[in-house]
Amino acid sequence: MKKIWTTLWIIITFSLLVSCGQVFDRGQLNNVGLLLDGTIHDETWGKGAYLGALNIKDEHNVSVLTHENVTTQRETEEHVKDLDRQGVNLIFGHGAQFGQYFDQLNEYYPDIHFVYFNGNTFDHNITSIQFDGFEMGYFAGKLSAKMTETGHIGVISAYQNQPEVQGFFEGVRSVDSDVQLQLKSVFDWYDQQRAMLLFDELMENDIDVVYPAGDGFNVPIINAAQEQDIYAIGYINDQYDVAPDTVITSTIQDLEELYLHIADEYDNEDLPSGIIHFGFDNKYVHLGEFGDEVSEDIQEEMEQSIANYIDTGSLD
Repeated sequence: MKKIWTTLWIIITFSLLVSCGQVFDRGQLNNVGLLLDGTIHDETWGKGAYLGALNIKDEHNVSVLTHENVTTQRETEEHVKDLDRQGVNLIFGHGAQFGQYFDQLNEYYPDIHFVYFNGNTFDHNITSIQFDGFEMGYFAGKLSAKMTETGHIGVISAYQNQPEVQGFFEGVRSVDSDVQLQLKSVFDWYDQQRAMLLFDELMENDIDVVYPAGDGFNVPIINAAQEQDIYAIGYINDQYDVAPDTVITSTIQDLEELYLHIADEYDNEDLPSGIIHFGFDNKYVHLGEFGDEVSEDIQEEMEQSIANYIDTGSLD
């Protein structure tokens, strides 16, 4: 009887050690939370985050818990408390405002790492991911200047100070300083009605290329551009498939792959706190597929310019 109990004790102990070893081998990532100030159905910013979270789920075999339309500190606190109870130890806040929300509560959750986008707030367990959008805007502007026939290009931005919009203007000017650029701002990421009114105003000024730099309204603007038989630049995702004859390229922030990269870093205990910059590198920030109307000669010119920038860091 004593031998039987000894054998059982050895088997149980061995099983526990193996089980613990399996947990340890999986890394430190447990479950993942995703908070969005909008929806996952916007075709760009929110959808990209959601697909990125699904990438993490598939690659790491963890649960992903998503909450949409989170717009206040109180809502954030409630969701973080709930996520903590469900074993989440990596939380993404998909927007700049989550920096201040996380900064008010992170000390209460030392075992959770908080990640958000495009802000300057950070702490020992808060990381800000910043996209350097100037260069992607620059190359999109360069292409637009090569494609315009009327010499009038329009930009509909969410806000006036977006780096990709500033880069777009510089890219156009690098090709032809005589091109007339017109900027109109929605002052909101999601106001499709106002964006469409601004598009109509731009059309009255003879534009034949439009850059809708707002993730909540760019698809309707692309569809309107297709109806008006003018060119458009996609935003956040590669939107060639939306209208292959209309979209001449897209300024891409590859959220699907970036989310997975961040989770990999965290799982391997390599994710730093602070601010991490991602610039134009043909990996996470880059241009999309060229449209059907872009000639091979122009494509080659653009590819050479991009290759030169990646090699030298110089915008020609």
